[in-house]
Amino acid sequence: MKVKDNEIVRRFHAAPEAIRLAVLCGPNATRCQALANELAAPLAQSAERIDLTIADLTESAARLNDEATSASLFGDKRFIMVRLNSGEAVRAAAAIENLLESETKGDPVFIVAAGMADKTALAKKIAAAPDALIATCYETSQSDAVSAISGMARDEGVRMSRDTAAAIAALTSNDLVLARLEVEKIALYLDAAPDNPKEAEAELLNLLGAENDEEDLGLLINAAVSGDTRKLTSELAAVSTTGFSEVGLIRLMLRHLNKLAELRAKVDQGSNIGKLVNHPSVFWKDRDNYARQLNIWSSAHIGRLIERILVLEIALKSSGQPEHVLVEQELLTIARKAAHLR
Repeated sequence: MKVKDNEIVRRFHAAPEAIRLAVLCGPNATRCQALANELAAPLAQSAERIDLTIADLTESAARLNDEATSASLFGDKRFIMVRLNSGEAVRAAAAIENLLESETKGDPVFIVAAGMADKTALAKKIAAAPDALIATCYETSQSDAVSAISGMARDEGVRMSRDTAAAIAALTSNDLVLARLEVEKIALYLDAAPDNPKEAEAELLNLLGAENDEEDLGLLINAAVSGDTRKLTSELAAVSTTGFSEVGLIRLMLRHLNKLAELRAKVDQGSNIGKLVNHPSVFWKDRDNYARQLNIWSSAHIGRLIERILVLEIALKSSGQPEHVLVEQELLTIARKAAHLR
């Protein structure tokens, strides 16, 4: 069944036993992954998670259905998470079709297929299945983002001008996942609530560090993803006095990792790293960083990295720890992992 992206989570949670497959596709990779995390959230508390990649699905067309119908060693509930990079969905078609045609209904499967269009033969087959859901996540327009952010602010008890909402939209590149985090941060700072509304002045964005030098944030990101723990520690010390926007860093990190995933998928298909990074689509200042990182991270690892950054949204809202501490800890964890993989 084809549903809207803002309906798929509600539809699945309303009748989880009736749905064997939920697919998020379309150009907005960040929203695809965020919705997949929301779909799996109730299960993630107690169920066993199984992660599969394109390599698993192409090795055997039966693998996906086998995992979905296999019993856990201890009889616990399980769920399967699959992340397909741009262009990989067509190679996974046989495995997905095999799952849909199976007479045995097993544990739920969530697939993030960012980049796959909803007009493909595979997407149409998923939409036609009565026990499957598919939603397309489009890039959000400026006007839609401003309207959505204004609505988020009202829900949080924040009175916000359209200009301020537009500034948040620009800050987050119209990414509603990140925009919500920014609005909630403002509400927390103002101690606002629906029954205790507060006014958000335009200057508040500057006060909370919403405007930042992207080049400085890029230094942090590249040091972490390249596994340069010494440089990362130095850069964190350099920004410790002025601070940095956690939301801004997440936005840039996701943009960087999605580009890295796109390049890594081409490497997996046989492309030369040197030629890839020297293509005009790669900003010249980033070429050495991408070349270094493509030699460190596999597609599967990049997929998990993107998930970890998105999970920061939850941690920032619920842990009670200072936001910069959580982000710095995550950057250091990533750097150590990269150093180990080198």
